[in-house]
Amino acid sequence: MLHEIKNKPDYASLHCTLSSGESVVAESGALMGMSGGVKMETSMKGGIFAAAKRALGGESVFLNTYTASADGQRIDFAPSTPGDMLHIPMSGNTVMVQRGAYIASTGTVTADAKWGGAKTFFSGEGLFMLKCTGQGDLWIASYGAIAEQQVNGTYIVDTTHVVGFDDSLTFKVRKVGGMKSFFLSAEGLVVEFSGQGRVWFQTRSAPSLAGFLHPFRQVVQKS
Repeated sequence: MLHEIKNKPDYASLHCTLSSGESVVAESGALMGMSGGVKMETSMKGGIFAAAKRALGGESVFLNTYTASADGQRIDFAPSTPGDMLHIPMSGNTVMVQRGAYIASTGTVTADAKWGGAKTFFSGEGLFMLKCTGQGDLWIASYGAIAEQQVNGTYIVDTTHVVGFDDSLTFKVRKVGGMKSFFLSAEGLVVEFSGQGRVWFQTRSAPSLAGFLHPFRQVVQKS
């Protein structure tokens, strides 16, 4: 399989060229277009229980598997928000991905929702993350550009900017400061990563954008 991410970092899209029999699994709704020789099959990967956990993790219940029936078949994917995409080669390792960031994967890579801890509920990022593990390729997306930080000790990221991280890292969600700064500053909860591994974070935050736009929204009063 040949693959390339184009239009980085603002409006990234994934373009794959498949040989006969090759397949790629993608999030429902990520497809832009495909050749006529690509067949699509929709399924609930892992059954009803796994599908339910994916729904709680902010992902679609259904995943689409695209398989080429001939050589040279093209298929294109794009995320739902403007931003970047990242290709992560997987060799049996595990990567934790924030809700909505998973786009596609190949080989034996699976994406299973995992409990993220009670405190993640208060971050606004959801109760579950996706645990991606196996051998093959993994593509994730961000709102804004994706930055990578190699952690060797401790590193702190705002909860709304986390895209994914290596499972070798441990993490905890905490307030960035004391109670006064928590309520009076623009900062809220952060994720403190510890150990050795990679963290990927996005340069934009959807909640921050919503907060910026809020004063400009029209308010319709009903009489």
